Amino acid sequence: MTSSPKPLTTGFIVPAALSGAIGLYLAVGKFDTFMFFGFPILAGIVGALILRRLDPKRTTADHVTDAMRIYFGLHLIWSSSRYWLTDMQPVVPHPIGGPFIQSLLDMGLFPGIKAMEGLVGIVLLTNRFVPLMLVLQVPTSFTIFYLNAIVVGLPRQLITGPLEIGVNCALLLAYFRYYQPFLTARAYAAPPRFMGESALDTQEPPRPL
Repeated sequence: MTSSPKPLTTGFIVPAALSGAIGLYLAVGKFDTFMFFGFPILAGIVGALILRRLDPKRTTADHVTDAMRIYFGLHLIWSSSRYWLTDMQPVVPHPIGGPFIQSLLDMGLFPGIKAMEGLVGIVLLTNRFVPLMLVLQVPTSFTIFYLNAIVVGLPRQLITGPLEIGVNCALLLAYFRYYQPFLTARAYAAPPRFMGESALDTQEPPRPL
């Protein structure tokens, strides 16, 4: 017998309604802005509701996380796609920010960053290795935040910069328990088992000095 999905709570309904209204509002604006923010928002909400039906064990935390994960994945995919497939990649009209982006292009790093964004976005959408992908995206998210909010500081960038790092960090917090083992203050060597023995292989390893 298939169990019923858990009831939706205000913890999901309220942010979904507010963000959904923003997504619908952006639908009447510029195409690039809608694809960057509006469409991912709406798709995230719909995706979370679909996953709720497919997996009744999912909780409110899962619904909120699924919506953010799908949003962030689609956001990154569009950011990558518009660089590779369109002419909508914006120029940064700033005496510091502009040359910084140009230097990344001249060094060949910018295409790599955009390829990485696309890869992370696709993997987030497929819900595979999500904790790892979120960590890999942090340097790019922080760079976007710093460039937009601190260096350029135009009104639009003051929203998009914090939003980029904010969603990335919110998702890191949503998957926090997967990172707990990394927060060990003092650790023994723990190579792959075929490379050698570790003190962790014993049932009660002594604390490292």
